[in-house]
Amino acid sequence: MPARSQLGRAPEAILAATERLLAERPLHELRVAEIIAAAGVSRSSFYAHFDSKAAVIAECLRRALSEITLAFEPVHATADDGLEAAIRASLRSWARICERHGALLLAASEEWPADRRLGEPWLAMLTDVAAGTARLVDDLRARGLAPAGADPAALSDCLTWGFERVLQVALAGGAEGLEDAGAIVEPLTQMMLGGLFGRAPARPGAGIEP
Repeated sequence: MPARSQLGRAPEAILAATERLLAERPLHELRVAEIIAAAGVSRSSFYAHFDSKAAVIAECLRRALSEITLAFEPVHATADDGLEAAIRASLRSWARICERHGALLLAASEEWPADRRLGEPWLAMLTDVAAGTARLVDDLRARGLAPAGADPAALSDCLTWGFERVLQVALAGGAEGLEDAGAIVEPLTQMMLGGLFGRAPARPGAGIEP
């Protein structure tokens, strides 16, 4: 029977090891035995917490997606002159999350359509972000701060899914102008402001971090 200390640290060690390994090889090549070895836990400890590799990936993804959802909360809570700054700050946070969890998010973005365990949290995150953005659109229009236009829910879904695809391209690399996650900040800020207000940023590139 594994020692109590090993059982206590096993989940975090397994999750961290899995993300490290994903940076080295594709998800479909990753094996439970490799995760166990990299995490420094016993096989029984692994299966005391996770029933499969898919379960580990799903938990890693759930945590990363929770960070992304939280990163967008300042945008959804701001409906005044601070909105542009909030959008930019949230996207910077999103980029930093992608830098920490890039291999995981790229693997999940490619695999979720065929894997329910990945698809459910992925779609739940996008639904939450889109719903918050739709409420923001409704509020802005009701206060006369944004013009009438496309249905708020449809507009928000398009913006959110557009962000998701751009993120995948940036994580995969190779697209001109989107060499890394940090490159998404200004283009997506302009996309969102354009979608909400039909305008470009008031201060393009304001406060871009080196």
